[in-house]
Amino acid sequence: RLFILCLALLALPAAARECPAWSLEQASENIAGLEKRLAEWDDAYHRLGHSPVTDELYDQSRTLLQGWQQCFGLGREPQPLKTAGGPLRHPVPHTGLSKLPDERAVAQWLASREQVWVQPKVDGVAATLVYSNGLLEHIISRGDGVNGHDWSRHAAVLSGIPQRLPRPLNLVLQGELYIRQAGHIQATTGSTQARGQIAGWMARTQLSAAEGSQVGVFIWDWPAGPEDLPTRLQALAELGFDEPQQYSQPVGSVASASAWREHWYRAPLPFATDGVVMRQGERP
Repeated sequence: RLFILCLALLALPAAARECPAWSLEQASENIAGLEKRLAEWDDAYHRLGHSPVTDELYDQSRTLLQGWQQCFGLGREPQPLKTAGGPLRHPVPHTGLSKLPDERAVAQWLASREQVWVQPKVDGVAATLVYSNGLLEHIISRGDGVNGHDWSRHAAVLSGIPQRLPRPLNLVLQGELYIRQAGHIQATTGSTQARGQIAGWMARTQLSAAEGSQVGVFIWDWPAGPEDLPTRLQALAELGFDEPQQYSQPVGSVASASAWREHWYRAPLPFATDGVVMRQGERP
């Protein structure tokens, strides 16, 4: 089936415009087969923490499936996080990101927005940090976005994550846990299985102090924090989370967003990346 899938993807532009000349039975079988393949990839990525295929192949496969479903009125809504849930509920759900396919889509997205910022997309695992009276109380894996797994057992050895805030605040932060990589250059080194490594570490029963010291966090949201991004970034830096401020830049065009993507792709960073994230200065 994978061979058939690859052949289909070679003709993806045409497939996106034209419906295959299949009977309803053939369409049902092919759609079910591709749904099954994507479900296996989703499970490996979101539950097991590794990527069996490249992002490009995954995105092309998802686009191909959507085209077939529209052609024949068959198939189900995708549930990529279906098998990743855990027993612990997030105080605030993780909403995820929408991927834009090309420069034209980026230009259209930018045209209707002001005060847009770009950040590197850190290659790690998403988590919620919960602070109570200024002390780190819970670390919850993203899971299915609503319910995750309790990683709080590792908190004491995660020296790269503030254990105590400068003020006795109760707050919820969402961010990306990652393996620290001094001077990492994505263009030459790639991701070096960064996501799989941190996912494997956090799934362990216990981490050593040496391993814990290699774990960092890039906070990408403070749901109850200041509304505008610059104020939020400054407040996060004052609480000990300074990387988001250091690696956030205002952009007003596709060219400037592309320039920052290229810069972070070739510049030394403390983490592996897999693209960039654009976000509005004020929350929608």
